[in-house]
Amino acid sequence: MALQKTEAIILKSQNQGETSKILTVYTKTSGKIKLIAKGARSSKSKFGGSLEPLNLIFMVFYEKENRDLQFLSQADILESFPHIRADLKRMALAMAAVELVNRLEVGNAHNPVLFKLLLETLKAINRVKLRPDNCLRAFLVRVLEVLGFKPNFQRCLYCKKPPTGNVGFDLARGGFICETCSQGRLSGFRLTSEVLSALRAFQVLAFSRLENYLTNSLAQQQADHFLLQYYRYHVEGFYDLNALQFLKKIDL
Repeated sequence: MALQKTEAIILKSQNQGETSKILTVYTKTSGKIKLIAKGARSSKSKFGGSLEPLNLIFMVFYEKENRDLQFLSQADILESFPHIRADLKRMALAMAAVELVNRLEVGNAHNPVLFKLLLETLKAINRVKLRPDNCLRAFLVRVLEVLGFKPNFQRCLYCKKPPTGNVGFDLARGGFICETCSQGRLSGFRLTSEVLSALRAFQVLAFSRLENYLTNSLAQQQADHFLLQYYRYHVEGFYDLNALQFLKKIDL
């Protein structure tokens, strides 16, 4: 049994027995792992409030090979994202991000790029004054590249030219077809120039520069529908995110 130390983001927390918790965390060094925190719910717990979902913690745990549940020894909060916790919409957006990572990553696959991206996204949702929803959309777009399914929003699949208007998007091939080349062809999922421009920006721009994209509800709905369809096509077993459904219900 080896003693391990690492940073981790808490994806999920479940009660276990009368006083303990089962945690699912995404670590900087070991990917996704599950831990048991014995006595975490007792009044004298050494963990305090460190084990809440979304928290960035520094943790010490005992790792044993071929065991699904590792033993958590110590956890200290590095970041609790207070602005997220104070705002229902930001909370739902952040929970959608961690829900996606929890669904995608299995076993203990080590992916520091995904850890960094998730952490940057949570920090952005916590920090930006306007349009935290676009931070989540950018996260969804960028995770696709991490998974190897990066969409091509730059040039037409046929003529290789940049877009000049509305386009059709071929989900299977992961790229768009311009208006000229779509004549006589099945052009797939329709995207307006506004939505395509936003998706291109979401791939590369800093989170702080996304507030002016998708400024009307129709464009937002089209972008969201496209992203869900793209995930459903390329990611096995993916259908939807519970946190996004909650966000639609509260309509913030």
